[in-house]
Amino acid sequence: MKFLIILPLLFITCFSLAQKKILLIKANSKKAYFIEEEDGRHNWNLSPETKLDIYTITKTLKPKWIRFYTDIDSIKVKIKPNESVDFIVLLNNKDSCRTRIECPPVKNYSNQNPETHDTIKFTLTEFNNIKIKAVLNKADTLNLMFDSGTTGLLLTNDAIRNKTHLASNTNADNTLSIGNLSWDSLQVYPVELSGQGTDGRFGWDLFDGKIVEIDYDKSIFIVHSKLSGINKEYSKFNIEYTHTLFCIQGELQIKNKKYKNRFLFDNGYQRTAMLDTMLMNEQNYPRDLEVIKKVIMRNGQGKEIPVITVNNERLNLGNQELLNVPVQLMATANPARFKTHILGNEVLKRFNTILDFQNNLVYLKPNSLIGLPYKDAK
Repeated sequence: MKFLIILPLLFITCFSLAQKKILLIKANSKKAYFIEEEDGRHNWNLSPETKLDIYTITKTLKPKWIRFYTDIDSIKVKIKPNESVDFIVLLNNKDSCRTRIECPPVKNYSNQNPETHDTIKFTLTEFNNIKIKAVLNKADTLNLMFDSGTTGLLLTNDAIRNKTHLASNTNADNTLSIGNLSWDSLQVYPVELSGQGTDGRFGWDLFDGKIVEIDYDKSIFIVHSKLSGINKEYSKFNIEYTHTLFCIQGELQIKNKKYKNRFLFDNGYQRTAMLDTMLMNEQNYPRDLEVIKKVIMRNGQGKEIPVITVNNERLNLGNQELLNVPVQLMATANPARFKTHILGNEVLKRFNTILDFQNNLVYLKPNSLIGLPYKDAK
């Protein structure tokens, strides 16, 4: 009798496994790309040598359509938080590239018991960097910059060589401690440059599911597991997650014409606002504004970026109006690699800030720095 019962169960199990097919598409070139719903391209390079290539999509609270394109084929899949989809790309009809699309889980620490409210001291440098002391692998003390315009943990090559005990730049089993907070299983990504006086930077995603309060008046950084009763003096902005980063809506104004668009929330950018060339063209942003200066900037990889600074009459953020803001215009492609203006910390430091990664909101309230002159003002 036992045999007769087990046999159908085995048959059902085997039949189910046989029915589960892994998607297969073809390619003749290693160059491919993903598109997340209406976002632009996320370039991808096929690698037969890699056991499993993982593409992690931008944080989302609901199911999302993801499209993947090779030079000759494509797939479209719907994925929801904390889910993954595997597929194989057959390159040149011989090499199999195993690929996985992952959607991160929705994190929320509001039910954490007891509640936590961790206060961290920071230094706002003369270059508008938020500099914080941190300890890597319980051994190496570093000065790191909080950079809301990036993700993960990035250290300069110089710091890796001279200030850490890292055996490899690609070590993926690192711990980071900041005040009472700690993270483990972090990968260190090497970069050529970081903000002056810092050994590297860490991104917003380390606080996903929590609420971060940045008080520039008191030079403190408070990480909350839960926060209620936010003062009505704050302006509220919805967060738009894109390309692993996040944006808010803002508005440029010249005379009586307004140019509303999204701005990457990037306190790692030291200046006021860098305007996206494509958005400027689409909205016919004036090109005859008074030029204040011309400079060459460098990104985190040391690449030179020619920049022109012009005087923008108004920058509107919620109900706050900033006058005569010197903004930067690029002569090259946007370093963010997608269409967005970039809002930097010479503007953002003028607002005490709450980054609510539970309800996906940003709050800004003018602080004691609101009336400071801009470095490149006329």
